[in-house]
Amino acid sequence: MKKFTQVKKTIIGTEYTAQFNGIAEMYKSIDNTYMDGRDTTSMYKMAEYLLKNVLVEPKKNFDDFEDTNEFNEVLSFLGSVHRGTFREETDESTAEETGKK
Repeated sequence: MKKFTQVKKTIIGTEYTAQFNGIAEMYKSIDNTYMDGRDTTSMYKMAEYLLKNVLVEPKKNFDDFEDTNEFNEVLSFLGSVHRGTFREETDESTAEETGKK
C-alpha cells in the first residue's frame, strides 16, 4: 500500500478527503492517545488526531458538526483510512498479488 494515499467520500452532502499516512504513523498515533499508559485509548485524543492529521479537506473541528451522527460517520471514514482498511476502486489486487509483480 502506498504511503500518503488520499481517499474521498461524500457524507451528508459534504465531500471529505482523508489521507493514509502509513502503518508506522498509525501505530504511533495509537501509542500517543493512551489515557493510562498502555491499555485504554482516549476517544477524544484519537478523534482529535484524526481530524488534525488524517482529514485533508475540509478542515473541521469537533464543534463544526451538526450532530453526533454526522461526526461519528466522518470519524468512521477517517479511522478506516487511517488504518489502511479502505479499498481503492482502481486497485483490486491483494497484497500477495502485488508483491509478485
